[in-house]
Amino acid sequence: MDVITLDKEKVLKSFIENKDILEKRNAEGIEKYRKGDFTIKFANAGKKKITVKQKKHKFLFGCTAFMLNSFEKEEKEPIFKEKFVRLFNQAVVPFYWKDLEPQEGQVRFSKDSENIYRRPAPDLVLDFCKEYGIEPKGHCLTWNNFVPEWLQKYDTEQKKRILERRYKEIAEAYTDKIPSWDIVNESASNYNLGRKSLFEGYDEYGLQLGGKYFPKNIKILNETIGAIWKDYVRKGKYMAFNLQLKAFLDKGYPIDEIGLQYHVFGYAQDLGVNPFLNVENMLDILEIFNAYHLPMHLSEITIPSYWGGNEVNEEIQATITEALYKTWFATEHMKSIVWWNLVDGYAAHAPLGTGEGENYYGGGLLHFDMSEKPAYKVLDRLINEEWKTSFEKPVDTQELSFRGFYGEYEITVDGKTYTVNLDENGKQVTL
Repeated sequence: MDVITLDKEKVLKSFIENKDILEKRNAEGIEKYRKGDFTIKFANAGKKKITVKQKKHKFLFGCTAFMLNSFEKEEKEPIFKEKFVRLFNQAVVPFYWKDLEPQEGQVRFSKDSENIYRRPAPDLVLDFCKEYGIEPKGHCLTWNNFVPEWLQKYDTEQKKRILERRYKEIAEAYTDKIPSWDIVNESASNYNLGRKSLFEGYDEYGLQLGGKYFPKNIKILNETIGAIWKDYVRKGKYMAFNLQLKAFLDKGYPIDEIGLQYHVFGYAQDLGVNPFLNVENMLDILEIFNAYHLPMHLSEITIPSYWGGNEVNEEIQATITEALYKTWFATEHMKSIVWWNLVDGYAAHAPLGTGEGENYYGGGLLHFDMSEKPAYKVLDRLINEEWKTSFEKPVDTQELSFRGFYGEYEITVDGKTYTVNLDENGKQVTL
């Protein structure tokens, strides 16, 4: 496959033109929404040596864990885990119906289940999350795609009963292990497909089941690109997902949070005019959904460098990644940002290691050989350096005040270490 070298000036045109606006907006937003003024009080007076080191973010930086136990070479598995854990504190756990229950009534929950490529058993992913202190997220419970073939022999009422059985089984196994779930996925843009594979009103029925079986869990309505970024160009605030979200909330359906996908799918030669890369559109869309005052997620991200990419393309990917992560991190109600495919060559709808299907976009942060791309290094710098608070200083008073990012801290006082959470709900601690 021939590699097209992107036109840097053309692709980054909107970011360049809006550079000053973005820098001001993002600096102010990050300072206002991601940081707080904290006070540490000490039980004893006198001189002390204090070390403050942030260990974890409260904000969720996520990625799919779909490649666990799926690499063609065993030596790639530990590298994947190492690179994953360095950046991410959230992992997406696959609950795609077709692969979770390939045979009717035989669900693949257990980690010793038969392996399916890009679909590790939930228990296997949860073991990974527990080992590294990562928060899991379930994806997804109702969708028009990846529906089992065996389901199609049933009529609508039977499908409803079977879908409810699916919710019940998953809830019984995982409500206390996975805090948040994409309850309904991509129905605003793919409703007709869903109606054909499931039944009329499948999305609303799924939301009702979410309320019934996951009452204490976070329930997310997740939508893909067509009903948001692309539809915005034609309809502005009347884009399909905004209308659907409002209608569902008006009906009282249990939607706790909003998922906005961001797969920049498009041919390399067209990337310079891709509506995703229009900064003014981006900021307007974020404000439209921010106005709901519900936590938001940039729930599925693909930023291309294209398969077999070169240095220019990968630097452009890194530049876009940095600009967008800063923009999203600075948005008031944003709660998480989820990169979709960590490694090139393992995306959906494609033989592994080829440039076919979604592999064409080269949307990974690592090359197929597991080496880091510039975009990985950018996120490493942002997440582990610029957006973390750490310092050391002597103190001779009974309290220390400082401003830092929300998250989990290790605070060492004269050699004794304490672990504390500092966020909007806990800004003061006594040691």
